[in-house]
Formats: sequence, structure tokens, C-alpha cells
Amino acid sequence: MDAWTLELTVGELLLDISILGALLIAGTVLRRQVRFFQRYMVPNSLIAGFLGLFLGSELFNVLPLEPERMGAYVYHLLAITFIGIGLHPSSNRHTVGAIHLGFMQVSIMLIQGIIGVGIALTAAWILIPELNPAMGLLLPLGFAMGPGIAYSVGQSWAVFGFEDAGNAGLSIAAVGFLVAYFLGMYLVNRSRTDVSTAPGLDSGFLPDANRPVGSRLSFSGAAIEPLAVHVALVGGIYYLTFLLVTGLASLLVAAGLVQEVPILWSFHFILANIVAVATRRFVLRGWAGNWLDEGMLHRMTGTFADYLITASIVGISLSVSWRFVGPVLAISAGGTLVTYVFLKFVVRRVFGAHLFERFIGMFAQMTGTISSGLALLRVTDPEYRTPVAEELVLASGMALGMGFPLLLAINLPFTLFEGSTTGFFILGGILLVYLAVLLVCWTLFARRQPRA
Repeated sequence: MDAWTLELTVGELLLDISILGALLIAGTVLRRQVRFFQRYMVPNSLIAGFLGLFLGSELFNVLPLEPERMGAYVYHLLAITFIGIGLHPSSNRHTVGAIHLGFMQVSIMLIQGIIGVGIALTAAWILIPELNPAMGLLLPLGFAMGPGIAYSVGQSWAVFGFEDAGNAGLSIAAVGFLVAYFLGMYLVNRSRTDVSTAPGLDSGFLPDANRPVGSRLSFSGAAIEPLAVHVALVGGIYYLTFLLVTGLASLLVAAGLVQEVPILWSFHFILANIVAVATRRFVLRGWAGNWLDEGMLHRMTGTFADYLITASIVGISLSVSWRFVGPVLAISAGGTLVTYVFLKFVVRRVFGAHLFERFIGMFAQMTGTISSGLALLRVTDPEYRTPVAEELVLASGMALGMGFPLLLAINLPFTLFEGSTTGFFILGGILLVYLAVLLVCWTLFARRQPRA
């Protein structure tokens, strides 16, 4: 709830948006001019974020960017991004490859959670007694799910005594981005796969002759700007989400479950996605195809995601990160290793074709975001001639549903065991059982299907 109650002036809000925009422009210029960024496919938003981190109040204090405000922006942008995703037309096609990747994604989330908690418990027992074992749970949140979810869920743990969890989640997510792009590109260059030289892939700029149509106008400009309608729809859905969460929070308070309220607010992005899907399917109905333009939705969702990534990096508190630098690096290293080993082992046994494309796309996605996976995939498959790009997108929708129990279970050590070590051991057991059930279901499915 802190992100909703944070007080700031309109001037501060507009100034922050302006500075974040200027950082994105700077990141775009640096991507075009600096060979290092081109070689490792570093996205402009990531460059902008680290530039803002260095120039912000935590280091050189050139720009008036406060981590607390950046964290609030990450929280809200996460829900707005999920609204954009929910408004996209859904695909009913689920290929065999996409289903395999969906099982793979959730399996990695569970493995990252088990390894993360194991490392955190070991560190707390041997080296850092004051370390909260929940630090390990930030691994699947920051790596597999992204900085927005890591911050949103982490900041809800402040009421249970882990006050810096949100910022620690941003730190782990930042390490995940570095792993996705730098280690990912190293693996691409080390492989025998030809590295793509597609137009615009290195500099990020598309030449005039290769600029596709980004969106189409669904309204007459004489009546209303089409972009204004799409923005208004997103804003209206977010307001409905706020009313829905407020009502549910009141019910929890009335039921004597006040401690559950912060967790409810941390999951507002899921409710925002559900409201968006319901709006598209049941409210707009026949109008949806006329009202909504898929290209416009892609542009909006991509814009929200770019600002989210930039704000998530700028929002890192270096003092908090330094205090947790040892655990963050150890947990991130463990997560990177198990993700790499698991994918290397499984991809060869599940798939019969496009092995490297599926491996690198999944590796980048499960340490960064789906954008990371698609970016590295495009290096080896510039025209997306293989089915892997579509499989990654379809699999993400499946993983959101199958991974939801993980998001629910991840709070059990706090809600049922008051943050005790016993609660984290029990959670580890639950994750192991869920992983075993998932692997059995996956095996049964794989036996009935030909290799993709």
C-alpha cells in the first residue's frame, strides 16, 4: 500500500517522467554509438536505468531521482503493463513446443525458489545470522518474473520485518538482466550458430526501407485521437482495479485478516490483468475488434515496460544493495547455474529441432524478461523463421497460470509461521512436492507427443 500512499507533488511526478524520458533518449543514443552495447544487445532501457542510477541521488546526485519514488513507479507500471497484456487478443493455439516451454518455465521458477531459499538458509546459519531467509525467494521473483513483481511482492514483506525486501528484489532483478544479456551473448558467440547482422539489430535503429507499420488508426482523428482512447481504457481499468482491491482489503480487515492486506496490494497486477481480460471479453465484446488495435496495444505495453525497467534500475538503493551484496551475488550465482544446467539437460531430451534457439531464448527469459529472450533469439533467428518466438510468448501465458500457486505459497512463511525458519523449510518442501507433480505431468504429456 506504500506506493499508493506515497506523497509527491505534480511537479515532482512530471519532472521524474521527464528525466526518465531523457535517460531513455540517452540510452538510445549510447546504444547507437557504443559498440560494447551493440555487441551484447543491451536494451536502451537497461542502459538508461544504470545511467540514472549513477547520476541519481544514491551516487553522484546529479539528477533528483529518489529510490522511494522510483519504487512506487515500478509498482504502478507493473499493473499498467499487465493491463496492456490483458487487452491483447489471446491466441487459442498451444503448440506442443509452447506447452513444453510452459512446463519448463514453471519448473525453473520452482527450482530457483528451492535453491534460493537453500542458499539463504545456509548463509543465515553459517555466516549472516541476521539475514532473512526470504531473500532466497526473491530469486524466482527477480530472475524469472522480473523487477516489477520482485518489488511489488518484496515491499509487502515490510510489515513482517523484512523492510528492504523490495529493494533487494530490484537488485537481484538487475543482476538477472546482466546475466541474460552478457552471459547470454557470450553463449551465443561461443556457439557455432551464425550471429545475425539483421538491419537495426546492433544499433537499434531501423533504416527507412525496413520500418514496419507499428499501429493502425481505429478512430477518426476528427472525433478523437485513437491513442487517447487506448490510454483512457487502460486508465479506466486501473481505476476499477483500485476499487476492486480496496473492496477486497476492506473484507479482509472485517474478517480480522489485517496482516493479509499488504500481500493483497502486492498482487494488484494479477487483478489488473484479470479485469483487463474481462473487459476485453465481456464488456467490449463485438466492439473489441473495432475499438482496439493490436499494434497500438503493443506500442503502449512496450512503452510501459521500457519505463518500468528504467525506473527499476534507478530505484535500486545502493546502500541496501551493498549491505546485501554477498547474499545477492551468491543467490544470483546459484540461480544462474541451476537455470543453465537444467535447460542444458532438458532441452536436448524434450526437443528434436531448434535446440540452441530454444535454449538461449529460455535462458535469457528466465534470468531477465520475455523481451530478453526474444532479443537474444533474434540474434540467431533474425526473421523469427523458427517457431520459437511464438512458443515463448504462448508459453508465458501458460506459465502465468501454472505459476500462480508459487506466488501464493511464497508468502506462507510470513502468514502462517511469522517468518520463522520452520516456515521456510516447510515452504521448501511444498515447492519440491509441486515440482515433482509438475515433472510427472510433463513426463506424461511428453510421452504422448512427438518430439517438437
